[in-house]
Amino acid sequence: MLKTQLILAGHGGQGVLELANYLSYFELLKGRHIAYTPSYGPESRGGKVKCYVVASEEEIDSPIVEEPDLLIVMNIPSMDYVSLLRMGGTLIMNSSLILDEPSRKDIKVVKIPATEMADELKNLQFVAMQDTRIAANSVMFGAYLALTEKRLDNELVNSVFAHFLTDRKSVFIPLNLAAVKRGFDYAQSVLRPKIKNEEQYKEDKVIEDLIESSYI
Repeated sequence: MLKTQLILAGHGGQGVLELANYLSYFELLKGRHIAYTPSYGPESRGGKVKCYVVASEEEIDSPIVEEPDLLIVMNIPSMDYVSLLRMGGTLIMNSSLILDEPSRKDIKVVKIPATEMADELKNLQFVAMQDTRIAANSVMFGAYLALTEKRLDNELVNSVFAHFLTDRKSVFIPLNLAAVKRGFDYAQSVLRPKIKNEEQYKEDKVIEDLIESSYI
């Protein structure tokens, strides 16, 4: 696709803007033009947050997204944006927090239990990390990559996190890489059930190998 238009939405504290940063920089590393336009309320935590992202092979004429091709929603209030999706567009919703199906029948819906999957990562005992649910946004990053990429490019994803998680924050890179892997595998199991088994994301050996190779 020459141009992909996205809206990402949730509330403060869910890492929506960080998620937008991750996928924007990923597309930038692939050589695409990027427009990134955040919008959030005055509350530092808990307020509404959304971000427009446009990724294009050509120069971008407008950074504002009115009819997104893809909508990533992290919480129930942000389901209000479903009406903006273009016909045939894709909704990726955090089914850990959003239980109701959207009423629209002309869109594709991909349900990712992002918060639950991130919480399960605590079993891997990451350094200096007590609440791994903060990596739910990286689970969604993996789901996005499953929709847009044929395979998971671990090296490119690692470059994304190495760019944003610097100095003391670098300790969180293994957690986020593991979250991306699980989100990618789970989304593939939903999108391509004959190829991927839905339980594949639980295979900790694969995750541990990824974590071991992530230290730089």
